[in-house]
Amino acid sequence: MNSSEFISSLTKISLTDLLGFEREKILKILTTFECKKNFDLENFIKNPSQSLRFEENHTTRTYLFLDNNLNLIAYYTIALKVLDTSKISSKGLIKKLDGIDKNRENIPCYLIAQLGKHSNCEYKIGQYLLDSAIQTIKKSKELIGGRFILLDSVNEKDVIKFYTSKENGFTELIEPKINDKNVTLYYPLF
Repeated sequence: MNSSEFISSLTKISLTDLLGFEREKILKILTTFECKKNFDLENFIKNPSQSLRFEENHTTRTYLFLDNNLNLIAYYTIALKVLDTSKISSKGLIKKLDGIDKNRENIPCYLIAQLGKHSNCEYKIGQYLLDSAIQTIKKSKELIGGRFILLDSVNEKDVIKFYTSKENGFTELIEPKINDKNVTLYYPLF
């Protein structure tokens, strides 16, 4: 099976759609996820005080990708965010992000809060997940507007290279310091 066939075999479902099921069944699905490279990804989805609480309170929307055995293979979480521009030194960038005012202190935007796959998944599905997250956000943009997407990436060269590639179009918002754990990237929707 190649990556395309594998992706086609997965079922995409929102965590909100699962909320009608018994909590134990939901937790059973969520606890099948493992991510040895990024404990935060694993902890967010497995910890009901995070993933389920944020979903139930309409703070985030999480989309799950399940195999035929209801194992959680991958997921992404999107949310709304307000960007504090105080650390952005370029007034031109602030105006570009806001669309109107170079002195804007806070700009509403979308956030890809989580995006990851199971450690045992040997297929390359990162591009598919990112594309799916962006398409979901673009549907919201058509209904309510919005100018850009933020994403806080781990500060690893290969991961940043993936997001900032020509195909994916993310750009560093602020030059990271060497010891920064995360790098904030943005993707223009304009």
